[in-house]
Amino acid sequence: MKINTVYKKGNRDVNEDAYVINEKSGVFAAIDGATGLEGVPGHIASGAMREVLNANVMEKSLEDSVKAGNQAVGEESLSYLGLKGSVTIDDVSKEKRSTCALAAISIDMDHLRLDYVHAADCMIFLQYENGDIRQVTYDLLHHFDQKAINGIVELRKQEGRDVGMAEAREKVRPTLIENRSLLNSRDGYGVIDGSVAALNHLEKGRLSLKKVTGVLLLSDGLMLPTKLEESNAWEQTAAFAFHSGLDELLHEVENRENADPECVTYPRLKMNDDKTGILLVREAPELVR
Repeated sequence: MKINTVYKKGNRDVNEDAYVINEKSGVFAAIDGATGLEGVPGHIASGAMREVLNANVMEKSLEDSVKAGNQAVGEESLSYLGLKGSVTIDDVSKEKRSTCALAAISIDMDHLRLDYVHAADCMIFLQYENGDIRQVTYDLLHHFDQKAINGIVELRKQEGRDVGMAEAREKVRPTLIENRSLLNSRDGYGVIDGSVAALNHLEKGRLSLKKVTGVLLLSDGLMLPTKLEESNAWEQTAAFAFHSGLDELLHEVENRENADPECVTYPRLKMNDDKTGILLVREAPELVR
């Protein structure tokens, strides 16, 4: 198995992404931490999940490891806030919690199968021998981010294209807060935040690896920036990565970001996000030997 990775910090001081390559237990993951609005840094959540998945042993299921990771996220968040005793993560407002998106897989070549656990906007794709690409996960969080993006686009229509991103983000802050309030709710989206509720909103499953030649895990920082009228950014991104590799994908994403620092041509919420990707490519009749 050939393993290609990309891990690069965006335009903030700390890389809030994390990744796991645990070949001994066949566990791989892309993790995207998100800082609570005036709350706990995103690297608290992504780091806690990384540590648990890195320690995964073959006797423990992927789902059980993710559950343990979610618990660790809550504990580390409370520790960061200096909260002790009977206080739980539910006592911390959703807007302030450290959270992380997750695309985690466990590969079992003895039974030619892949287990996965997914939350928020990290993504999993498969490619088959005939070139077909299968999108395993769905980016439900993008629907909510798009509300804020549309608000920025409308603001610039009203006040002019020279409205900077800092000002624009402040204007759509109420939308961002509303989005945060919907995490791990029926009308919202699932994300790892340390709460028991998070476990009820995970997407998980088992897939056959028959005819699979590649597996791709991505954080949303590696999604190709696209124009507002385009609706297939993830499909474009996966096709690009499988065809040209993660290094070329990173190069293309950064080229588009750098050519559009105020997020006008390619509307988005961050000029330059953290970027994490893992590409597993078959080198023999099996995906993993």
